[in-house]
This record gives sequence, structure tokens and C-alpha cells, in this order.
Amino acid sequence: MTKCPLCGSDVVHKFTLPHTTVWQCQQSNCGLQFASPQLGEQELARAYSTHYYPSAKGTASGAYEETPPSIARQLLSQLNARVGSLKGLRMLDYGCGRGPVSAVAPEFGLIQTGIEPDPTARNTAADQLKMPVYLSLDALRSHVPSPQFDLILLWQVIEHLRQPWQDLQSLRALLNPPGKLVIGTMNANCLRARVQRSHWTHYLNPTHFYYFDRASLERTALSSGFSQVTEWCPQFRYPQHGVVRRRLYDAASALGVADGLYYLCSS
Repeated sequence: MTKCPLCGSDVVHKFTLPHTTVWQCQQSNCGLQFASPQLGEQELARAYSTHYYPSAKGTASGAYEETPPSIARQLLSQLNARVGSLKGLRMLDYGCGRGPVSAVAPEFGLIQTGIEPDPTARNTAADQLKMPVYLSLDALRSHVPSPQFDLILLWQVIEHLRQPWQDLQSLRALLNPPGKLVIGTMNANCLRARVQRSHWTHYLNPTHFYYFDRASLERTALSSGFSQVTEWCPQFRYPQHGVVRRRLYDAASALGVADGLYYLCSS
């Protein structure tokens, strides 16, 4: 790989990992980090089965945990405070997995629909949450002509997409003005990534194809046709964190080197 897939600029080698190589764009207003080569479809399906959804019934946990209910609840509560009441809004949970965020969405009056390519996760979300969950946007359109949503959520999803700028462009067409698309992903410039480097868990996750910082995430959203791309800074309280970890989290957030990046996008 010699060119950035987002802006076409030259790239440099960053890390060699057990499953791929990480490259970084040299353009200062892009800087996208990405894995090349990406896993093939069969390898990717096995990776999801191993690391995320090992149980045929979708109840067992893999190496990578889903969003806890308390964090999903904090996310929607703070979003409700930021954009206004969520009651009655139609939400598309894109890459919903087994539905950890959609599970608490009814508490805020949201009407949820999911997209999830993994069959185990898709069936679990549909069965347990009693919501429509589709394989893809094409499958959604085949059931719902001209679907429109007031809120589209990509929660820890954009890093898994093969060409995220194309997905965002397709999702933008489904967004009912003045709706919002919410992106949450890991920050490749966070303190943990800088210290751990090639041992950072999000580099080692074979289902991750992109590693975003502020510049590359903003460029991805803007290149997809969104005219307003605004960083959002929700604050989470993790149940497992003690006093020291909470203080470290607060300090990292204040310095802009916390683990997460969160953006609100609109046309």
C-alpha cells in the first residue's frame, strides 16, 4: 500500500502486527492510520465469531466486551441533553451488534432499527429486543422504501468498516434534516496508544481496519458530504473505575488525550 485510501497522499510504515501492517498518511490535514492488508471475508467472519460472538445463541462474551448498559445509558442521556429530547425520534443503530445501546433506547423514547452483518449478533438483537435488524442498508431498503431517520448511531463501528467514507455517504442520504449522525471511536492519539504503541489493544484487534484521530475522522466525515462536523465531549463514569482511574480519565479528557473520540455530524 503506497497511497492513503482517504486522500490519496503518500503513506509511511508505522507498525507490523501479527495479522497486518499499519500505515499512516503523511498529509498533515489527514494523517489516517489504516491496516493493509485487511482480512478477507471468511477470515473476518471467523474473527468476529472468536472475538465478539462465540456462542451460537449469542449469549457468551468474546475477548472484546460490548458497551455496558450503564455506559449506553450515559451516552443517550448526555446526547438527550446536547441535541434536545430524543423522544419519538427514529434511530438507526448502524453496526448494532447484539444491541447494547438499542437495549436502553426505549427508556429515552427512541424508535430503534438496527443494521448488523454478523448473523449471530443480528438474530440475538432482533429476538431479545424485538426490533427490526437488517443485514445491510440494501436489505433495509428492500423492506422499507425510502427509509429516513432522525438519529444515526455509529458506536465503536467506524473503525470496522472497509470504506467508511462510502458508508457515511450512504447514511447521510437516510438522515432526515435536521437529524444527527453520531460517531464514537477510539482515539489513535490517546495517551494509551502513544505509550503502548503496537501493543495497543485497538491495533491488535484484527477486525479494526482504521485508527482515527481528530484530523482523519473530521476529514472522513467532511469527505462524505457532511457540512457540519462537531467534536462532542461526553463524560463517562465507568463502574469498574476506582478513584485513581477516574482522576486519570478526567485529566486525560481535559488534555484531549482520552481514549475516545465523539463527533456529531449533520448536512
